[in-house]
Amino acid sequence: MLGRVLGPWGLRGAVRVQVHAESRAVFSPGKLVVLRGPRSSSEVRLTAVRPLRHLLAATFQGIDSRTAAEAVRGFEICIPRTAAPALPEATYYHHDILGLTVQTEAGERLGEIVDIWPSAAHDLYVVRRDTGEWLLPAVRAFILQIDLPRRVMVVRPIEGLVDAETV
Repeated sequence: MLGRVLGPWGLRGAVRVQVHAESRAVFSPGKLVVLRGPRSSSEVRLTAVRPLRHLLAATFQGIDSRTAAEAVRGFEICIPRTAAPALPEATYYHHDILGLTVQTEAGERLGEIVDIWPSAAHDLYVVRRDTGEWLLPAVRAFILQIDLPRRVMVVRPIEGLVDAETV
């Protein structure tokens, strides 16, 4: 995810963008991006970008009014899958991890990954189950296998990692 649309900026379809990319340089006019919302996503061309304090003001092809800009409030700005650079082995994009079912080696379902919290040492996966949430450190000591086609992450939790009340 390159950023998130915070809301309209002005009357002509521009939006305020919170940048999540390491560099603002990825936001360049002419670039094809994906606007991904809760119920829809579409590829659009970025037509203009300008700095706006700690944010960016951006316009997209086909979004030319404040009403249209309001309709994409909260949408994620991503690059098309085909434009994403290849990652080293055992490294994944966040959108690949989000939504995975977490289960033990024995097949016991422990929940679904609903969020990722970056930290200095490693990411933490927020795993949600009906009875609550727990944090899974993104380290090889706990994660045995990630099967993207099946949308499953197999883990070996140590005692105390998963709260007994949560599981």
